[in-house]
Amino acid sequence: MLIHMSAIGLGLDTTFDDTSVAILRGKREILSNLTLSQYKEHEEFGGVVPERASRKHLEVIHHIIAGALKEADLDFSGIDYIAVSNYPGLLGSLLVGLTVAKSLAYTLQCPLIGVNHVEAHPYANVLKHGEMQFPILHLVVAGGHTLLIHARGHFDYKIIGRSVDDAAGECVDKVAKMFGHSMPGGPVVDRAAMEFPGDVYDFPRPLLHKKAHNFSFSGLKTAMLRFKEKSQSTSCSSFDSPDRLQEDGPVLASFFQSVIDVLIHKTFNAAEAYGLNNISVSGGLAASRKLRLAFEAESARKGVKLFYPPPNLCTDNAAMVTCLAAHRYEAELFDDLTLDAFANLN
Repeated sequence: MLIHMSAIGLGLDTTFDDTSVAILRGKREILSNLTLSQYKEHEEFGGVVPERASRKHLEVIHHIIAGALKEADLDFSGIDYIAVSNYPGLLGSLLVGLTVAKSLAYTLQCPLIGVNHVEAHPYANVLKHGEMQFPILHLVVAGGHTLLIHARGHFDYKIIGRSVDDAAGECVDKVAKMFGHSMPGGPVVDRAAMEFPGDVYDFPRPLLHKKAHNFSFSGLKTAMLRFKEKSQSTSCSSFDSPDRLQEDGPVLASFFQSVIDVLIHKTFNAAEAYGLNNISVSGGLAASRKLRLAFEAESARKGVKLFYPPPNLCTDNAAMVTCLAAHRYEAELFDDLTLDAFANLN
């Protein structure tokens, strides 16, 4: 098979509740990147319902593929390989994307490339900044995962820290929901953190002074629940109302400051321990303005290079999946049609 640097890949990501399709030329040129979010579909249930999510993926994925091809001004004959996230995620959702990807690869007689969705998050930085500067420390703060990854090269990396219970993004969503705000909770909490001081309340900073690089946010979540119960808030007004802003704003800002302090302390301690001068931040929580400002200030203070993607590439998207797949394509790391889906990262 002739491998060429300007190969065009079509990537699918259906790991959770977003259906995303992207087409890339080479490793960085995004020809299309279309994502349909399902959060309105699940809002009444207070969280994602796996069965509904997989059915919605099945309903819309072919339309999104058609839209991506149209936006890229291509047909299937112009596609050189098919990429798909096959783990981790909701198993039913993953199987929708994987089944479609296998069908396309078989029909087009082109390579199939399975991708670790979490491993793909740092590659959103490649789309923005160009090739990674190795060695580098990746902080991935996606909804269900908080990871520190020491990368020495493409496909040469080691997870040196992870959430032992709730991930940071998961904790943020649950606390926002706890205080009566809609999902996803990140934008609401970030807004509060930008508008109110983060030192009004002193909430726990779990594992802050432990030498290990792991994270734990379940204790902080429990502390917020106890605070909520003690405060006996009865406000039913929306977050946009002055009363709700004044009531919840300082609490959520102080909560998020605790999360940020832990992420910064753990990340920069790990970078120092491994002698790393390059740090990337990716995942949905990396879209937070408050988090970015805090990381920028600390990286300037420590003399470390900091990379993060634009906000639209922080949340789940197929462009980052296809970017990682493009590197695997160049290395001829292909999968066959026995490729399976797995719910867990391990």
